[in-house]
Amino acid sequence: MRAGDELLGTVFNKDHRYVVPIFQRPYVWDEDENWIPLWEDIRKAAESAEHETADDLDEEGLEYFLGALVTQYRSPVPRRTPASLVIDGQQRLTTFQVFLAAARRVAVEFGATRAADNLGALVRNRVSGDSEHPQDKYKVAPLAFDARAFQWAVRDPYDVSAPPAPGHKIVRASMWFESAVSDWVKESPSPSDRLDLLHFAVENRIKVVSIFLDPRDDPQVIFEALNHRGVRLDAADLVKNLLFQMLDRQGDRHLERELLDAHWSILDSGHWRD
Repeated sequence: MRAGDELLGTVFNKDHRYVVPIFQRPYVWDEDENWIPLWEDIRKAAESAEHETADDLDEEGLEYFLGALVTQYRSPVPRRTPASLVIDGQQRLTTFQVFLAAARRVAVEFGATRAADNLGALVRNRVSGDSEHPQDKYKVAPLAFDARAFQWAVRDPYDVSAPPAPGHKIVRASMWFESAVSDWVKESPSPSDRLDLLHFAVENRIKVVSIFLDPRDDPQVIFEALNHRGVRLDAADLVKNLLFQMLDRQGDRHLERELLDAHWSILDSGHWRD
């Protein structure tokens, strides 16, 4: 097992298929809990790049972390695009692809050719027209239940076909992201520039933690361990984590023990835990 942070551009720029194994659940993300927070982070990353000046170019821009991705590489198959099993993070991967395809359609609508081409490279693998496996062009291979909706969501910009199942969550996500990106672009006096910076932020400012499993690792066992055997963090745990990280960033690490003993330890006691 190997782990490390990875830019979103690195995840999607290569010709690679992320295959969702059958023990995974179908797509379940929704607007309030998932799409809105994801778009807010992506939008902030793009607007942060938008507000930078020439004087800031020598400094590293603010990066945004959008969760973890656990994959297991599959043995290469002749004439097939390289692939990995998605052990954890399939909801996130699927949503990223739906978002990128929606942003690409918006770029085409606004005549932002460069942004459309760059975003398109993050949505489709290079597969020849006479390939025996045309499905390899999709970077995510979802479960059969989600396949038709996903293929519609990541369709070519000039495809005006109706969605196969209007109520499917992937279809709804596609429409929601397209509307959200379009509204955001309209706020700018230069839509093409804003879409270029959106692509820049996606490739260079957004990261995931990638965990790569060895071939001998049992993917289903690891999936169960990640999703069922742990204890979910409480809100207080997240606040504590942020608080002590902030203390360290401010150069006040010498105050950690005092803060813990005199103030925070009571919140870790049985009464407050209960």
